[in-house]
Amino acid sequence: MSKNKNSPLTNLKEIASIFNEGSAEIKKQCLNNCSKIKLSSKKIIEQFHDCLIFLLGYPENAELFLLAQKEMDRLCAAVEKLPKQKKDELERTGIAYTQTQAANSYTLIKWLLKTYPNQVSFHSIDESGVHPKEVLRHALNEMEFEFAFSEKLNPIKWLENGAGSKNKKDILIWLINCFDRIEASDLIKDQLFESLKIFISVMPTNKTLSKGFGNFSLHKNYYHTKGLLKRFDEKEIINKKLPAPKKISDTEKNIIIEKARIALFLLNRETEPIVYCNEDGLLYYELEHGLSIALFSILPERRLPLESYIGFMMFKNGYPMAYGGGWLFGNRSLLGINIFESFRGGESAFVFSQLLRSYKQSFGANYFEVEPYQFGKNNPEGLKSGAFWFYYRFGFRPIDKDLNNLASKEAEKINNTKGYRTSIETLKRFTNSNLAVNFKHEQLPVNPSVISEYISDQIKLKFKGDRSAAEKWSLSVLKTDIGIDFSKATKLEKIGINKLGIFIAFCVQTKKLSASEKNKIKEFVLEKGKSEFKYIEICNSINFKKLLVAELVK
Repeated sequence: MSKNKNSPLTNLKEIASIFNEGSAEIKKQCLNNCSKIKLSSKKIIEQFHDCLIFLLGYPENAELFLLAQKEMDRLCAAVEKLPKQKKDELERTGIAYTQTQAANSYTLIKWLLKTYPNQVSFHSIDESGVHPKEVLRHALNEMEFEFAFSEKLNPIKWLENGAGSKNKKDILIWLINCFDRIEASDLIKDQLFESLKIFISVMPTNKTLSKGFGNFSLHKNYYHTKGLLKRFDEKEIINKKLPAPKKISDTEKNIIIEKARIALFLLNRETEPIVYCNEDGLLYYELEHGLSIALFSILPERRLPLESYIGFMMFKNGYPMAYGGGWLFGNRSLLGINIFESFRGGESAFVFSQLLRSYKQSFGANYFEVEPYQFGKNNPEGLKSGAFWFYYRFGFRPIDKDLNNLASKEAEKINNTKGYRTSIETLKRFTNSNLAVNFKHEQLPVNPSVISEYISDQIKLKFKGDRSAAEKWSLSVLKTDIGIDFSKATKLEKIGINKLGIFIAFCVQTKKLSASEKNKIKEFVLEKGKSEFKYIEICNSINFKKLLVAELVK
C-alpha cells in the first residue's frame, strides 16, 4: 500500500466524519478502494478498524453501513489468519482474535471464566504485588503449613505448586477456587485479590469478544442522511421528555450487561455499577439518532451508604461508545463521562446532552458537578482539546469564585477576539476547581462528604471511637424513634439498616419528626437494600435540610 497521503485509508479517514452533499458517494468509493488493501500491517489494521467502527456508529446510509460491516468481517478474518508474531503485535487493541491482558477484580475474572470458558488464563504477577502465599494460606488445608509458609518458592512457582500444573488456564481456575474457599465477603475478596496484582490474558476463540463485534441489536439502525448534529439548543434536548424505559427481557438485559463489561475490559477498565449489576438493577432507554443508554445500579451489598452510584453505558447503533457514572444524593449529582476514542469526532455534545437529560429526568438531578480530570487535570488530552469549554457550553462554571471570574473574562475574549485561544496554562488553572451547573437553581442537599466527616467526629466524641457501640446505639434510635424493628426486617432491609442507621441516628433530628416524616425516613432506610432506583425517588422526596441537625445545615 502506498504511504502517500492519498492512500485509500488516508482518504477514508479524512472523509469519515464529513457529511455533505457528495460525502456518501466518496465514502463508498473509499471503502471499495480499501477493500483491496492487504491487511497485514499493525498500523493499517488498527487505523482501518477504528475508522470502520466510526462508520458503523455514524453511517450515512444503509449501503455504507453494510459495506463497513463487510470490511469489518474481512479485517477480522485477515487478523485470524495472521502468524502468531504478527497477531501478538495487536495485543490490547480489542480487535477480534487478538489477546488482551488486564488486571481485573476477582469478581470480573470469575464472571469471565464462567462466560468465556477456555479463553481466559493466568498471565503474570506484577513484582510489586503481595506474594500469593500471604493471602491464599487461608484457603489451604491447615495441614499444609509447610507449603503455606514456604520461603523457597517465588510467586509463580508457588502458584504452579499449589495448582499442581504449569498450565496457565489451570492456574487461574485454581486461584479463583482458592478465593472461593476464603471465608470473607466478595468486597474483601476483591481487595485481597487486588493486592496480588494478578494479570490475566483473554484469547478469544471467536469474533464476538471484540470491539468490532461488541454490538447488540434491539432497534433499527439510524442513518445520518442529514449529517451530524453539531449545533442545537442544549436546553431543549436536556428538557425534552425522556421516553419510558424500554421493556426488555432478562435475557436481553444480560446481553447488555455482558456487552458493557466486555467493552470496558477491552479498554482495561471496569466500573462497579457494570461489574456488580444484575438484570434487576438495569434501566434501558432508546433515545434519538440511534443512541441508547443503559443505567446500572450496584448489587445491594456493594452500594454506597448514602449516595447512589449509577453507572451508564451509551450505545450508538448498538455499539458501546461512552461510559461513566453519576454519584447521586437528592438533586445533586457528581458526573463523569468517557467517550471511546473510535467515536470522537462524532456528536459528542449531543451525547453529553442526552446524558444530562437521562440523569436529570430519571433521577431528579438538577445540580451537576464534574471533577478536574474530566477537563484536564493529569489529562493532557483534555487540556489540548480545551475540554473546559465543552462543559462551559452547557452552563458549567468553576465553583471557585476567582476562577469563575477568570472564565468569564476568557469567554469574553473568545467571543470578541478573532482567533483567540485560551492558553494551556490558564486551562491548567481551571483544573484547581470542580465545575458545576444548577439547572433549576434549587437549594442543594448537604454534601455527603460533609456528612461523613461529621459522623466520624461524633463517633470520636460520643463513643471514643468505638464503632460497635455507635452502631448498637444507632439501631436503638431506629427502633425507638423511627419504628424500625431490626428483628423483623428482611435480609435486604437489613442491608439498608446497616448502611444508613448511623446516618439517621447521628444526623437526623429523630425526636422532632412528625408521624409522616418518620414513615418517609423508615421507607428511605428499608428501600436502600432493595431497589436503588426506588431509593433515589424516596430520597428526592425528603427535605433533608429541614430534618438534619443544625451542625450540618448551618
